[in-house]
Amino acid sequence: MKLRLLSDKLSVPNPSEILKVGAHLMWEQQDDCNDAPSFDEQIMDICLSFSLASKLWHDCPTIHVSRQFLLLYLPYSLPDEFVEVLRGTDLYVFEEDVAVKHHLQGQTINCVYWLSEFYNKRRGSKALLCSRKNLVQSILCSAPLSFVHFIYTDSGFQMCLGSELYENRKDFLYEAWAKAEQVCLNLGANKRFSLFTVQGVLGMQSNASYTFFADRYNKYMAHVDYDKWFNLLKLWHKTYAKTPCRRVLELACGTAAVASRFVQNGCEVFASDISAQMLENASKRPLKPFLYQASLTDPIPYLELDLIFCLFDSINYLSSLQEIKICFDVVEKALSSDGLFIFDISTLLNSIENFSDNCNLSREKEGMMIHEAYYEPGKRKQISRLELFQEWGAAYIHQSETHVQRVYLVSEIMDIVNSSNLSLKAIHSVENKGNLYPKKLQGLDHRYYRLFFVLSKK
Repeated sequence: MKLRLLSDKLSVPNPSEILKVGAHLMWEQQDDCNDAPSFDEQIMDICLSFSLASKLWHDCPTIHVSRQFLLLYLPYSLPDEFVEVLRGTDLYVFEEDVAVKHHLQGQTINCVYWLSEFYNKRRGSKALLCSRKNLVQSILCSAPLSFVHFIYTDSGFQMCLGSELYENRKDFLYEAWAKAEQVCLNLGANKRFSLFTVQGVLGMQSNASYTFFADRYNKYMAHVDYDKWFNLLKLWHKTYAKTPCRRVLELACGTAAVASRFVQNGCEVFASDISAQMLENASKRPLKPFLYQASLTDPIPYLELDLIFCLFDSINYLSSLQEIKICFDVVEKALSSDGLFIFDISTLLNSIENFSDNCNLSREKEGMMIHEAYYEPGKRKQISRLELFQEWGAAYIHQSETHVQRVYLVSEIMDIVNSSNLSLKAIHSVENKGNLYPKKLQGLDHRYYRLFFVLSKK
């Protein structure tokens, strides 16, 4: 399914800023807001704002889906499509909402006096139906990141990002877009609304990219001596490569702290990351590289690179040996004949001693963040959970991220290298200046916290 983001000249921020997080996106600006966009069964329309949706489709019924419940706005009678969607769902209305009770004649409903009564109902799937738009807006504002918004029009269900809820917070808008895109892709080509599908997507926690933590990344990494890492990369390139280092790429660059040092050094530098918010923050550096969004397994658009590097245990985020092999293959194609690929891994020793059963709480000006880390030895998985609570009016916005890393053994990495078109030239650690390969391989997984691999083309 293709997605079409609808915006008008008054919408903010600029919709083009969302393009970098929309892999299947078309952008259409609605200069004349009196005409609805053309209908296409293969396209899901997504309005940037509720105000534009109202101009295009007038006062339509809406469904706002969270993991816990449905919130429905019914300005008139219940559409037949809603009856099908709500099958098996407990329906609740406010006792004084005479209009919606009239719309629901023939339906089994439960009446409540307070919103807290509805929240406290623990039975299965539930929906709150309301005919008062201002009340619906108030509920949405209390938890703006919890919902995905659907609008029922003459041509079927469309979506809305609800940019009014975020007060121009780009990070929130990126997250809303990412959810909307994932929901649309899971609904399939016919755009048939499925409550099970939508709530299933909302229930999944991403382990692929940083969202709110991207804005805290530099503070979290304040202890890192980036100049030392930069100098090590230069030293290893000078030691193992025969040609100068002119064209450089950093994979999983984060805020591009190391890549920017290569820019300062006079190199032509590219940098990629899967997190849109990381790239947004990297773009604010005065000496920034050429930035683009990509994962570690995506094809590299630049060739004849003298150095490709991937630091801060980003390789551990690849969940399987096959993914590492794909990463090695795309890197090999982008390297020059004498180019090097340098990456590091977090070792078994690091997980067991430093990231097993840890929990930290850090207070912020407008809230707090909880960082929990634990190690699963059976699966060799390092898991970090981040829970952010930010003040939002009289309540708190809760955001959650889960990051899963796999702890790879040195022998596993070497096996993948041997099956690739790359050759292992060296293994280094920050504690030992010498090359550990091939004479000092015994017990590396238990002797060092971090290991650096230096690879070249065969």
